[in-house]
Amino acid sequence: MGIHYTQQQEFVEAYTYFDSALEIDPEHAYAFLNRGIALYYGGRADQALKDFDLFYQQDHSDPYRVLWHYMADSHMDPVNAKQTLRNQRAQLDNSNWATHLVDFYLGDVSESQLLNLLTEGLANQQQLNNRLCEAYFYLGKYFADAGAQGKASNYFKAALSTNVYDFVEHRYARLELDLMRERSIPDLHK
Repeated sequence: MGIHYTQQQEFVEAYTYFDSALEIDPEHAYAFLNRGIALYYGGRADQALKDFDLFYQQDHSDPYRVLWHYMADSHMDPVNAKQTLRNQRAQLDNSNWATHLVDFYLGDVSESQLLNLLTEGLANQQQLNNRLCEAYFYLGKYFADAGAQGKASNYFKAALSTNVYDFVEHRYARLELDLMRERSIPDLHK
């Protein structure tokens, strides 16, 4: 329910559901991730960072944990966030394809290199769709934060086109597009 409320931008309700989940199981890693995401989208990056840090502490080798941590941290202190990202990168497994996403955020891999790396070591078409969903979402986030809204929008739409409905990246690509639309509508009440 918390994920649903986050997607609907009903953050107070989302926080309540995630808090309840953590009362039942205080070590539930994905409750920290999802509450962190709700806090992040709810404009509470400082509190989101605490949840992302707890999520990261449970597995230092997960590039996705590193990326969410970075996204929240960069809203508060971009310079420190980049250094933290570089430090966390040292603990990642080079054989995990998603480590390339972190390398992209660090500027060590270009956009085209990242897209070319997507097909390395694939076992099947579904695995490619999964990687595309993830890559498109994180590229969208990168370009949205850089102010390249058109490019970001295209990547979020591409993430949605993968139809990998169970992935966090798919769920929040739609929210990112909704937020972009809201920001582009002029405030008629001013």
